[in-house]
Amino acid sequence: MYNLSLTGEDRHFCIRAAALGLELYADTHYPPFHIYRLSELEQLKEYKNQIKLTSHKVRANGSLRVKTPILQRKTEKRNHITLAMLMRNEADRYLERVLQHAALYIDRAVILDDASEDHSVEVCRKVLQGIPLTLVSNKEPSFHNEIILRKQLWEMVVKTEPDWILVLDADEIFEDRAPAVLRELAQNREVYYYAFRLYDMWAENYYREDTYWNAHQWYRPFMVRYLPDFRYVWQETPQHCGRLPKNITELKGQASQLRLKHLGWLKPEDRLQKYYRYKQLDPRALYGIKEQYESILDPRPNLIPWEEEL
Repeated sequence: MYNLSLTGEDRHFCIRAAALGLELYADTHYPPFHIYRLSELEQLKEYKNQIKLTSHKVRANGSLRVKTPILQRKTEKRNHITLAMLMRNEADRYLERVLQHAALYIDRAVILDDASEDHSVEVCRKVLQGIPLTLVSNKEPSFHNEIILRKQLWEMVVKTEPDWILVLDADEIFEDRAPAVLRELAQNREVYYYAFRLYDMWAENYYREDTYWNAHQWYRPFMVRYLPDFRYVWQETPQHCGRLPKNITELKGQASQLRLKHLGWLKPEDRLQKYYRYKQLDPRALYGIKEQYESILDPRPNLIPWEEEL
């Protein structure tokens, strides 16, 4: 359908408009104020106090709705990239490889260690020598309630007064051309988040693609410019809560052709460990898809060769 560039619940309005033969236009004079129940009207006064009009254009880029931001921000020309990472017991997996690559383009790192029992902390300090690093280790693990950790990490980053925040997991790495591309993206003063495609790597040079493994077909936000005056809202679920506040797509964003590799499924032992982890943390598949959990151990997945883009 021609008008399905809008994401989220707005897709419902796109479909209904097309079915009725209507053209759909978005009023972007102000950002949307979502009301699902009468009790949420109490937030209307705060919403009105926050909005400050700067423009009212809507453009399309890739598969994303792109809005002009409506909140004032600091005017100093800083384009620093702060890496935000959550980790637990990653020392003997992909942490060192991921950080070595990230060190080529980041200006600062903020890492939350969820009570690791290995030498993950030492790996971080060794690889990131010379780069400003904020590293906090929790005394007790909270991986069973991811939202607590995501919000804790966010607050740690905010305290550093960041410009761009890039949130990566310890098993996620950009393709080789990332350093130059990310530096160029950070110079853009017209957007407030970037969305990328994440490929689930099933071998070093192959990614998986089938019914339940198609994350790379969608652009998702990984990098956001921090706005002190914006009211960030999270998806309050213990698992699959998202790495960033859920309402950042209300700001003006852009899809990038730069790709991310998810190395977490690379080895058979990785897949087996994740399979049992999801079985333990989400046994009834309340926060995920049961069929996808079961497909993790598929002996004959559909794999596609990875080709590096220049």
